[in-house]
Amino acid sequence: MKKSYLAFCDIEGNVYKHPGALAAFRSGRRFVKVDEKELIPIPDGSTLYLLPQRYPVEGKNFKTITHYNGNTIWAVSSFLSSGYLRTYLPAYVKAKDAPVLSLWAYCGLVFVGDDFYVPALRIDPDPRSDPALHRNDIELFKQIKVVKEQYPSNSLVRQLAKCSTQYGCLCARNFFLSRYEAPLPTTKSCNALCLGCFSFQKDTGVHVSQYRLTRQPSPQEIAEVMLHHIERVDRAVVSFGQGCEGEPLLRAKDLAAAISIVRSKTSKGTIHLNTNGSLPQGLQQCIDAGLDSVRISMNSPTEEYYTRYYRPKNYSFKDVLHSIEVALKAGIFISINLFFLPGFTDAQSEVGRLCTFLDNFPVNMIQTRNLNIDPDYYLDSIGFEDEEAIGVRQLLKLLQTKYPRLTLGYYNPPKEEFGIITKFD
Repeated sequence: MKKSYLAFCDIEGNVYKHPGALAAFRSGRRFVKVDEKELIPIPDGSTLYLLPQRYPVEGKNFKTITHYNGNTIWAVSSFLSSGYLRTYLPAYVKAKDAPVLSLWAYCGLVFVGDDFYVPALRIDPDPRSDPALHRNDIELFKQIKVVKEQYPSNSLVRQLAKCSTQYGCLCARNFFLSRYEAPLPTTKSCNALCLGCFSFQKDTGVHVSQYRLTRQPSPQEIAEVMLHHIERVDRAVVSFGQGCEGEPLLRAKDLAAAISIVRSKTSKGTIHLNTNGSLPQGLQQCIDAGLDSVRISMNSPTEEYYTRYYRPKNYSFKDVLHSIEVALKAGIFISINLFFLPGFTDAQSEVGRLCTFLDNFPVNMIQTRNLNIDPDYYLDSIGFEDEEAIGVRQLLKLLQTKYPRLTLGYYNPPKEEFGIITKFD
């Protein structure tokens, strides 16, 4: 492969290749040279982001570059399409007045020849969120109209219409297009104050990606949407716990009621719950009603880092572990939604704790999700002291070797695939 050159942008956001500076990446707070073996062409549907008040760093001597041809320049980042996991961060140095970055997962970006390349890998072959499947707005709006006319009083249908158009939620779009997974946002409130929450930010200077739903649908409305999707889609998944809501287990009684309605009518479809795992008794209620799978979110298996990120209210890390125990005892499919940040998740101490966690809690899957947050804001907020990292790819290979029955992926699988172990290349 040809050499990788530094990508930068002017203050208006135009992106350029530096003709004389090789590129660099970051792992945690450390600058690293580019390993061409880590690079892939930027995936279709990925976007580029200007990084305001952040100056790019070149890859030969890790020097900061503040100007080009007499003009101030800023660093640039990629944001990857769904299904891809970044392995390195963009290399930059912050100016003193640099604002906190918006809630995106910032990935390194370089030029190889005249083309963009990124340090990343495809972690899940499932095509459900591939951009090529979602360039169909005419069909989407047609189907939104059909479904809204079919359920004129259903507030959840109205919320999903808003999510699929205003917020561009691909999961919500798939509901109206009768395919894959349908989201079921149900809950206005939350019992955590996550640093990277998409729908609620207070005094951070960061704007939310979407606002929380304002009306909580009834169990009957929820069941109506679930049945609509399950009856029309082969290997359908319907899932509680979405970015436009709080913690769904706060409505465990209502969720269990909706699940019971559906299960009284059909055994088809996978009923899934995305949750912070804060309420083990609530999770048990949903399992007793017929829940098929659960995904519990974590930024880290280390209690102090977990607590500093989630900032839980009226629950603790021990409650999360108890929820995992409840799911394991019940025998339902359980995933950990592990937020990856290169240099932290693959840090040696974190790798050791993750392995200890998996030894004690043999979950079925780790969903490897890029953490959408300003890397410096995150590392400062959780109090992480920089250390050597083994590399994201090396971490994934270690997990595949040490835990051969563990699936690594990105999406909630249908129950027809619960026994299939998928691996990354």
